[in-house]
Amino acid sequence: MTYDEFTSRLRGTAITAYDPGYSASCDALVWNARKPDRRARVIVRAADVSDVQEAIRYARHHGLGVSARTGGHQFTGIAMKADMVIDLGAFDSLRIDTAAREASIGPAVTNTRLAAALDRHGLAFPVGHCASVPMGGYLLGGGIGWNANAWGIACHSVRSVDVVLADGQIVTASADSHPDLFWAARGAGPSFFGIVTGYRVALQDGPKALTTVVRVYPAARLGEIARWAEGAVAQAPSNVEFTVKIDTGPDGPVIAAIASVFATTEAEAQQTLLKLGHSAPESPIAMMGPMPTPFQALYEITGASTPPGARYGVDCIWSDAAFGDVLARLVQGIGTAPSPRSFGLLALRSNASAVPDISAFSVSGRMMATIYGIWDDEGADNANMAWLRGLSGQLVPSANGAYVGEADLDGAEHRLPILSDAVRLKLDGIRNRYDPENLFRKQPTATGRHAA
Repeated sequence: MTYDEFTSRLRGTAITAYDPGYSASCDALVWNARKPDRRARVIVRAADVSDVQEAIRYARHHGLGVSARTGGHQFTGIAMKADMVIDLGAFDSLRIDTAAREASIGPAVTNTRLAAALDRHGLAFPVGHCASVPMGGYLLGGGIGWNANAWGIACHSVRSVDVVLADGQIVTASADSHPDLFWAARGAGPSFFGIVTGYRVALQDGPKALTTVVRVYPAARLGEIARWAEGAVAQAPSNVEFTVKIDTGPDGPVIAAIASVFATTEAEAQQTLLKLGHSAPESPIAMMGPMPTPFQALYEITGASTPPGARYGVDCIWSDAAFGDVLARLVQGIGTAPSPRSFGLLALRSNASAVPDISAFSVSGRMMATIYGIWDDEGADNANMAWLRGLSGQLVPSANGAYVGEADLDGAEHRLPILSDAVRLKLDGIRNRYDPENLFRKQPTATGRHAA
């Protein structure tokens, strides 16, 4: 199949280095303003499933590695690690079945769009914390979303996936059909060996009284904060989400303790937050709430910290260490950040159930620490990335592994596992059946024309 034959069959478009706007098209694949050096040789903007099938067949014929892209939010630009990138941005269909309490969603549907649509029906899903992240990469990587303690890891609410395989065939995988593929699609992340073009997911009752309290303290009080957090969160119900954010203030780092309860009634919300705050350190610098925070309000809050157009370096760990030890390392590290816009997050799980052994998602902990390096000047890339990786390295002794959605996948020195050894071994066996030529793991070729 020649390139001209291939493009004549597409409803969408294909872009190569020979086309105007190629460089801009490559950059647009990655949300981060800090773009990777690598460039795809072919970008296919698929209009429908048949375009995805045609692209995969063409790639196999010419020995090209393939990756999928929905929103390009992984901070290292992993979609660009293949010769051909299939852009699924047009796959944004959304259908809600209120009677069955299910939704059928395309991989390009964003967190904020799904949350808003479900809210109109009094329903919810463990959508992610960043509004503009689409479902595709989020669910493939597992999905650590809002109220995950009560609702579970997002991929465990997936009931079926539509997948285009390495031979161009499309199948629907579920617990009853292609169960091995279904197992892999829930959590394998960039190790998955197919392109998911649609999800069917189970829905939850929406929280009718989502309420938040924020207490801000100077970093010098981190010991008090840690003791309170460990005790209070251990007794909190599973619908409490507790996170501390470490920012740079005018006099050094400050710690904001953020507690949100995904409550059914206002009375439940008030009672839960009252108990949670009973032993909170007194005299915070500032206190906000209790205040109603529906999903759209939560997204306004999180969006203010992670603006589009900035340069990012991000890394994270899962940990079962003492909360205070990890918090102290983060506070010290944020205090040395080259950019005052950088911050840290430390989320502590409240009475969460153990992650079930039903999917490829296999590395977690009772808390997640995330470091966000944020800056604007390209000339500051080296300093900020060195700081990020240095602080990440200090957290490694406390780590169980990392979450793929926030991991620095390009940082080789302190690379942490995002999958367990047993899962990686099982994935290799399944991949050998579905992708024996390693189409979705093939390393990009350095040079040469893609078409015959």
